[in-house]
Amino acid sequence: MKTSNKIAIVIALLALNTKLVSAQTLSVGPMVGLNISTITAAPNTQHLGGIALGGFANYSVNSHVGVTAKLLYNQLGSAYTYNGDINRLHYIQLPVTAVYYFAEEGQQFRPKVFAGLYVGSLLKATHKSGDEVLATNGQPMYNKVDVGGILGLGFNYRIKSRTWLNVDAGYNAGFSDLTKNVTDKFHNAAFSLNVGVSFPVR
Repeated sequence: MKTSNKIAIVIALLALNTKLVSAQTLSVGPMVGLNISTITAAPNTQHLGGIALGGFANYSVNSHVGVTAKLLYNQLGSAYTYNGDINRLHYIQLPVTAVYYFAEEGQQFRPKVFAGLYVGSLLKATHKSGDEVLATNGQPMYNKVDVGGILGLGFNYRIKSRTWLNVDAGYNAGFSDLTKNVTDKFHNAAFSLNVGVSFPVR
């Protein structure tokens, strides 16, 4: 191969790599949300409202595909019909999702769908009174780690250049057993609506 051809190929590869790198963008911002949750398989339960607070980061691989990571304080749990009590589960939660954006990059309104996994670390579990939820042996009832899946949809709305309103609506389903009960298995389940504003990092 001639030297001139080799140089042309190298220049073409460098141009392609520059184009790919320039298409990759990172943005971060604050996020707030609401949850409607329950504990599956638990008797006499009803849904419980809670809040989510934290931040998120969006990494766009190209104009249609990205990855979103959130770090949230999340209130899950369940209310009980037989005694009017609640089991409020307070988590620090890390959801990571793959995102597909519809419409083109330059458009102001971009619908999206997303799916992924989350891991949560339980800070505490409390009754309506604020007392800790304990098992009959006096030990904490709930396991410290919760793992599950996320599926949802939403949209991004451009407020100004590279600054976006992010709206996500999703369903979270826990995979791991919540309690130390050896005979029954209980899981988190929640519908969530989160709203945030992302600002460009690069």
